[in-house]
Amino acid sequence: MKNKRRIWTMPDWMERFRGKIINTGGNAVEEMMVDDSDPQINLPRAVLAACVKSQVGLLEILHKDGVL
Repeated sequence: MKNKRRIWTMPDWMERFRGKIINTGGNAVEEMMVDDSDPQINLPRAVLAACVKSQVGLLEILHKDGVL
């Protein structure tokens, strides 16, 4: 079975906040959004990915609620 790589693309409305998303470790937001690092193998990367995912999640909620 071929391993399918997930793809996440930042929505156009979110682009203006790209520079505000922190704790990426120098990685692209898109890369962190699809990261599934095992914390037992690479804890720092797994934590960075979780930080980015939570920031993007907050932006999505605020956008959905019409705050942004």
